[in-house]
Amino acid sequence: MPAMRAAVVKELSAKYHMKQADIARKLGITQASVSQYLSSARAAGSKMIESFPEIKIYASEISKRVAAGKDRFEWSSVLCKACKEIRENDAFCKLHKIESNLAGCDICK
Repeated sequence: MPAMRAAVVKELSAKYHMKQADIARKLGITQASVSQYLSSARAAGSKMIESFPEIKIYASEISKRVAAGKDRFEWSSVLCKACKEIRENDAFCKLHKIESNLAGCDICK
């Protein structure tokens, strides 16, 4: 989920003062991607974050675990839980269909 990744990247940079290269290595993405998330050059679902504040809550928990040096399995469990709970939200499903132009989509169910 791009919105979640952007929120995690921004928190790791702002709150934990991590360098872009370190964020990239820990999240398994490129430094260029981190830079784009931080500069908002990479569209990262600000509408999603506004509509679903729980994304920020989960992103905070993931960021805390990443910054503490937890391995990917420890923090990815939070990501899996977040995705599951958010996908089960009918409002998310409706927004996803509109934003992605997926009239017949039923993946959230």
